[in-house]
Amino acid sequence: MNDKFYQRYSSEEQEVIVLIQQTLGASPFDDQWEMLTTTLGMVFCANGKVDTKKGRLNWLVTEEQRSSPKTWNRFQKGQICRMKVRKLLDAYTPKNLTPDEFNAWCVVDVLEQKAACPQLEEVWAAYNKPVVIEDEILGTLTLNRDFDMFEGYFCWNETEISLMLEVDADDQFTWTDTCNTARSMVSEMEKWDQDMRAFSAKALTSLANDWMAEDDENAVPITEEIFAERISLSELSFSFEDSFTVYYEDDDMFWGHAIEVCGSLEQGIESANIVG
Repeated sequence: MNDKFYQRYSSEEQEVIVLIQQTLGASPFDDQWEMLTTTLGMVFCANGKVDTKKGRLNWLVTEEQRSSPKTWNRFQKGQICRMKVRKLLDAYTPKNLTPDEFNAWCVVDVLEQKAACPQLEEVWAAYNKPVVIEDEILGTLTLNRDFDMFEGYFCWNETEISLMLEVDADDQFTWTDTCNTARSMVSEMEKWDQDMRAFSAKALTSLANDWMAEDDENAVPITEEIFAERISLSELSFSFEDSFTVYYEDDDMFWGHAIEVCGSLEQGIESANIVG
C-alpha cells in the first residue's frame, strides 16, 4: 500500500454503486501510476442517497499493470458496479474548484463488477439520448457528452472544416455562449482567416525554412506571403469562455505537423505553434 497516496483521502470507507463514464489515463505517482476513471453518478448504499454529479475515481497500479489491457478495461463505459471508496480530503482539491465540484474518490475494493441500479440505469439512458442543434449559421451540431463538446462540419471560405464547441453539457447557457462566440468569428471569417495566416507566417516562416533545409539542403527558402498561402484551415474549436483554437494543415513544411493558432475574440490572436 502506498501511504502517500491514501493519506490524501478520508479514512472512512463508504459502500457505493457507481456509474462509469470512461477511463481517461494514468499519471505518475512516486514509483507507481495513478489511474483515472470518470463517473456519471453514485448511489450511497448506507442511506440510498443518489448523487448524479460527475466524479472521479483513482487507484494505483504498477508500471507493468499500467500497460495491461486488463487495467484499462477494469471499468468500462456504462458499467454499473458496487465498490468501497474513500473521499478525497478537501485540502487536496485543486484551488480553482470546490470539493463538491471536483468530487474525487479512491477505489478501495470492487465488490460487484455488474450491479443492478434503476436510478443509475436511467442516468445512463439520458446520457446516451442524442442532442442535436440545428443552427442557421453553424449548421448541424451533435453533442458528444464524453468530451462536453458539440461537433459538426462547417464551410469556412468554401472549405469544409471540423467545428467543435466546448460546453458544459448540463448547462444550456454555455451552449448559447459558445455558439455566439463561433457566430461572431464566422461573421468575419475572411478577415480572421487573413489575420491568422499572417500571424502564423510571421511567427513560423523562419522555422519552416529551417525544417525544410534540414530535409533538403537545396530547398528554396519561402517568404511569409508564400507560407500564408500554403497553409489550409482544417479545424476550428471554441470554448464558452470566449477563446478559440484553430488548426491549419502545414503543406508538409513541418513534415505533417499541424499549426495551432490560439486567441480570443476580446484579445485577438495570441499564439501560433506547431503541434502533433
